[in-house]
This record gives sequence, C-alpha cells and structure tokens, in this order.
Amino acid sequence: MTVWKELEKENKEFFKAYEERQSKQEQMSEEETNQMIQKIISDSSKESDD
Repeated sequence: MTVWKELEKENKEFFKAYEERQSKQEQMSEEETNQMIQKIISDSSKESDD
C-alpha cells in the first residue's frame, strides 16, 4: 500500500500512537480514528498555507 507508506512518512506521530494502541489490543473506534485523521488533514493543510 503505497499511500499508507507515504502517510506514515508524513505523520510519524500519528502512526506511532496508532501502532502503540494496536499493540496494546486497544482497538480505536471508527469515530476515534476519523477524528485523528481529520486532525492530521487540518494540521497538514495549515502547514502548506505558509
């Protein structure tokens, strides 16, 4: 999955937190995942406006 790899490069903190939760068997709810993704999108769009 090329897109996933690119996202990993761009959002190391997100994936670190995500993998930690996965490894603890704490499945994120779909809602939590969506909120994190929305935060990434809004953060990255702010950065690109510079």
